[in-house]
Amino acid sequence: MKYYYTLKNARILFISILFTLLFIIPAKAQFVDLGQDPCSTRWRQIKTDNFQIIYPDFFEQNAQYLANIYAKLYAHANTLGIKAKKMSMIVRANGGISNGNAGWAPKKSELYTAPPQDVSDDWLEHLCIHEFRHVVQYDKVNQGFTKALYYIFGEQITMAVIGVYVPMWFLEGDATVFETSVGHSGRGRSPEFLNEMKAQITEKGIYTYYKAVLGSYKDFVPNRYTLGYYMVGNSRVHYGPGIWQDALTRVGKRPYGITPFARSLKLTLNEKRDSLWNTRHFQSLFIHPDSVKKANTYCDAKRTLYRDNFSELQQIWKREADQVNHLFDTIPTRNELYANYHYPVPTPTGEVIAYKEGLAQEGALVFLKPAGDEIITRTGTLYDYKFAYNNHTLVWSEYKAHPRWQQGGKMVLATYDLLRNKYRRHPARQNRYAPFTVDDNWGFVEVDKENQASLVIMDARLEKELFRLKGNGTELFVHPSHDGQGNIITIVVDTRGKHIESVNIRTGKRTPLTANTPYEIDNPVAAGNRIIYRGAFDTNNSFYCQDHPNDFGHNALNAKFGLRYPQLSPGKDSLYFSFYTADGYKPAKIAVNRLENNPIEKEKFPIANTVTQQEDWQFALNTDSTYISRKYNKTLHLFNFHSWGPIFPDVDDTDVDFGIAASSQNKLSTLFLTAGYVRGKGYKHGNWQVKASYKGFWPILDLEFKSGRNDDLSQSYVINDQQTQQKDTVRVIYKSQYTKGTATLQFPFNLSRKNYYRNIIPYVRYELQTIHDYHNKNAYLLSNRRWQSIPTNHPYVGIIGKPDNITLQIMRYGLILSNQTRMSERDINPRWGQRLTFGYQHTPFENLDYGNSTWVEGRFYFPGFAPHHSFSLYLGHQDKSLKDRSYYSNQIQSPRGISLYGYDLSTLHTTYRMPICYPDAHVGPILYMKRITAAAFFDVGHEKNQYYKKTFYSYGIEATVDTHFFRLPFPMNLGFRLGYETKKQSMFADMIFSVSFTI
Repeated sequence: MKYYYTLKNARILFISILFTLLFIIPAKAQFVDLGQDPCSTRWRQIKTDNFQIIYPDFFEQNAQYLANIYAKLYAHANTLGIKAKKMSMIVRANGGISNGNAGWAPKKSELYTAPPQDVSDDWLEHLCIHEFRHVVQYDKVNQGFTKALYYIFGEQITMAVIGVYVPMWFLEGDATVFETSVGHSGRGRSPEFLNEMKAQITEKGIYTYYKAVLGSYKDFVPNRYTLGYYMVGNSRVHYGPGIWQDALTRVGKRPYGITPFARSLKLTLNEKRDSLWNTRHFQSLFIHPDSVKKANTYCDAKRTLYRDNFSELQQIWKREADQVNHLFDTIPTRNELYANYHYPVPTPTGEVIAYKEGLAQEGALVFLKPAGDEIITRTGTLYDYKFAYNNHTLVWSEYKAHPRWQQGGKMVLATYDLLRNKYRRHPARQNRYAPFTVDDNWGFVEVDKENQASLVIMDARLEKELFRLKGNGTELFVHPSHDGQGNIITIVVDTRGKHIESVNIRTGKRTPLTANTPYEIDNPVAAGNRIIYRGAFDTNNSFYCQDHPNDFGHNALNAKFGLRYPQLSPGKDSLYFSFYTADGYKPAKIAVNRLENNPIEKEKFPIANTVTQQEDWQFALNTDSTYISRKYNKTLHLFNFHSWGPIFPDVDDTDVDFGIAASSQNKLSTLFLTAGYVRGKGYKHGNWQVKASYKGFWPILDLEFKSGRNDDLSQSYVINDQQTQQKDTVRVIYKSQYTKGTATLQFPFNLSRKNYYRNIIPYVRYELQTIHDYHNKNAYLLSNRRWQSIPTNHPYVGIIGKPDNITLQIMRYGLILSNQTRMSERDINPRWGQRLTFGYQHTPFENLDYGNSTWVEGRFYFPGFAPHHSFSLYLGHQDKSLKDRSYYSNQIQSPRGISLYGYDLSTLHTTYRMPICYPDAHVGPILYMKRITAAAFFDVGHEKNQYYKKTFYSYGIEATVDTHFFRLPFPMNLGFRLGYETKKQSMFADMIFSVSFTI
């Protein structure tokens, strides 16, 4: 019985924490703002009984294509056993980002349609299939008790249940399995996608479940897509698709349990695992099957499934790796941590340039040197690592953000002149990718907003267009190169598959060199009459040589975990490339005459093959149907109330207020609104609150209104008693109405360039505060040094009357300037960074002068004495014009451990922060620790008020740990601060806590 009550108490505690998270997660994580399209965009829509597609008017032809894709997907009976409910799909076609997402608060999916250079299927098909599976997952959870909660809380509760209970690796892994089983190829047939986990498991061993799921700063850990594909796919091989269907059903019907997802897996394992382990074939996959089975018996279900899957796969992969020998020469590099070298390019002078990025290195072009790489230049954000070198100039494609609209950026060409050390960006109206050399000129792939691709050649200065070939329909050109004989060799991807093609620059004639294939192929380069390219025919990334038209040639070179990025030397006698290891892509080379001539062996991808048979449906699109489209009126669709109930989600406040509230976010994410009657800070009896933000124009308009009863206003009065001629002191407590409203206009400018994130944000704010509608609540008379209650109709109270209404109108003007370098994964702070804030506020209205306040803040980051160490400074100064009283709160920080008050304040923070260790350790399922960080600080504060002018100091240490609780994906920073301050001449201690909802 004692155990029962202990377990029961633990259950109550867990459920309490759960419901806290259910409230917080929607408030802080699910009302996501991923940005807006330019306000000039004209929108149209296609509506059917199953879906709604909202798209820019210039995307009409592709919108019809998308509608045909979704019609097929909605008609298919999927392995989760549920028909997806109606969903809105928002097409983001103005920018250069290739991505997608699906969410439930509000319920919609967003499609970023710019095609990447590493597609495994036609991009729009791939994107729709993957994101559609998320829609099915969410609908599967939204049943039973979760559906009942939906009527109380709205859409936020479904996403909260999923966020707390369903692992991220399952959501993305299941969607990746679906894209693989339904699409022509999918990432489950992409060695580039699969080999990260293969190399880690084979060379580094099997990490703990916690490390595999939550990541590490010490080692590279494959992401949740890769982990999830193997977990979901390999489990379906052994247990069938019902294992995951049952798990989501239990989560939806029993979200009040402690771990419904894991509980469902445990029931499946209890039913089927023993029979699986009794098969001789399965046991033969383990070196010591009895010890593996026994060790996993006492683990929880997710860890058992993880160990089963990867213990099996480890043996398969080791046998496969042992059959491959390296026949090439590695190019030596020096790295203690995981680092990738992409596209090693030899120069005529014998040097080798590569693009490098890794755990300790944000992206940069480097010279490869045995003693250590020499950084040429850091770059902006790259989505494809291909670059070109010619005549001491480097060219690559990087993302250029729009000054205002998050969905208006473009992929542009950037150049770096090695002789002048000069970086330059070449903006264009269309997205540009995959640069290559054409004699002394430059070629690249251009894709317009309608996803129409072209091959383009421009002069050496990238100013004059010399050649253009437009693709047909959905064709995309991938990784073109010049053969030196007037032809462009490129991969062409469309709905039929992929093939190699030659394009004559003089005539524009196109000559297919191979048939279409569903397998991945890319990076073709010409060596005389041979074309060398990367292919995935044998479940690995290998190099193939094509000698004759209309066939794919022969296998020329292999590596254990794949090869990529073939580049020929200037004399075309050597082939430079990268080969993958558990420590990243490493550079290598081989003489062209040493390439082998082995037959192509097209092998099946075992997991992909099995899940394809289980799904029993292959996506085949015909676009015969034409759907009615009509204008989408932005004004009529400003409001979209998606969540409601007894909580008030306030993303600007760490607290969650309780009351009755509703939240709206329209489908274009231009208007955000939360309104309700809640119990907030300073309002014991509740208050009306409205928060709204409109982001549809360049200036962002933020509005906030609060009004509620305030019982805590107390005032004391001195009254002459006419009979005794004595002075009596009376204190009256009033209940009043406190109303506050603010309106803020800000003008954000994103001026990011190269590896620097730069923003300028001027703003102006109007604030109205009023205390009105007074009512006497209690009155007290000071008698014999004690307060004695008197009735509110006492004559003294009548003499006093009621206070005048207080109205305060404040205007605030500000400017925020920020500039910081891009960070590597291990960096604690930016290597270099500056943030300046200027502000001024006053009361210019109604001839009321409450003085003014001026402040300036500066935060600066500098490199420390070792990698990932950081030295930071904070400087703040504030001046208030009124010396005897203040109507303005402090806008600058005080020294740590000290509070400053006065009309003239100055603060200096100095901090040195450094990592101590990367434990990757867990305390049961409760806590997982990734990094321990220490800091030393010394602060100075100068305070001037009407009584004194003094300077105070504080100094001490901080220790924090980057951690995760309950295996939730949200990283937390937890620790303490211990110091000494001279204002009170005492020690102080603070808890440090922060949580990030970016995952």
